[in-house]
Amino acid sequence: MNHFLRIISLAFLLLSFSLCIMAQSDESRAASGLPFRIEPGGSSTMVISGKVSLEDADQMARKPVISMIVLLNGVPVTRANAQASGLYTIRDVPRQVITLVVEVDGAEVSRQSLVAPTTGSLNLDIDVPLSMLSRSAKPGVVSAREFYKRPDSNTANFDKATEAIKAGKEADAIKLLDAVLASDPKDYEAWTELGNIYFRKKSIDNAEAAYFKAIELKRDYFLALINLGKLYFSAKRYDDAILVLTNATKANEGSADGFHFLGESYLAVKKGSLAVPAMNKAIELAPTEKADLHLRLAALYDGANLKKRAADEYKLYLAKRPDSPDKAKYEKYIADNK
Repeated sequence: MNHFLRIISLAFLLLSFSLCIMAQSDESRAASGLPFRIEPGGSSTMVISGKVSLEDADQMARKPVISMIVLLNGVPVTRANAQASGLYTIRDVPRQVITLVVEVDGAEVSRQSLVAPTTGSLNLDIDVPLSMLSRSAKPGVVSAREFYKRPDSNTANFDKATEAIKAGKEADAIKLLDAVLASDPKDYEAWTELGNIYFRKKSIDNAEAAYFKAIELKRDYFLALINLGKLYFSAKRYDDAILVLTNATKANEGSADGFHFLGESYLAVKKGSLAVPAMNKAIELAPTEKADLHLRLAALYDGANLKKRAADEYKLYLAKRPDSPDKAKYEKYIADNK
């Protein structure tokens, strides 16, 4: 199926799950505030490595997939998976003020701002308390094995595939997941895991097809919806991202990530008036983890010449990030725009 037909089919499928999205234009003076992605390369990048330790991880039925994502001005620029032991290495990290996010089975459990050193690499160990792991277990966020019952033979292959993913053996994981799907093509979770592998390999067409199949089988399956939305966002297919992420936030109204990426997608198409409520919802759901979104909103208000509102967002940000390396700059802006 060619690209055009795939998009038409996807739109029909998702629109049958949700209400139509009403278009809304911004005033001509509104600015998006979305920064350009900085392509890593050369001496302007570095490596971050360390170990993620999950409290009481030895008591878990299975070891979860730990992902490390680097954000620059709220936009993902590079990512990597940790090994089964928790050790991780992230390459091509910009030497700027960045945010490092840790996800466990797709749920955010840690977020911190880092000031990159001017030379050398950065070593950082991260401890994730049990309270964060429990909090991340929201419906539709973590892998929903309890919702899909598969034969024991498929369960064995699926678990082996999960271990292969953590070990970085993606080719082996693909073969195992293909075996699961050959036996049971209705396993939407296996389709989603397959999509995740192709996404990481930057095989966009294969990832899109796998996510699309998962959504076709279970139209409100949050993991497939949000990951497909992130895929479209990373590919700069923002209108597609908006369509999918709107449905993701309906499938899981408690997903801060869903509203965050929906807001970023609206900003990318210069629909700031739609981005603001989405980002505010993300902040409401995860006030500390999504504190950086106050900076996104401040940039939006500043671009629209709403200086007082921008100053208010900087105040809210500093209340949550009092040790920000740019604290003096934000305080000056606040003072200049009383």
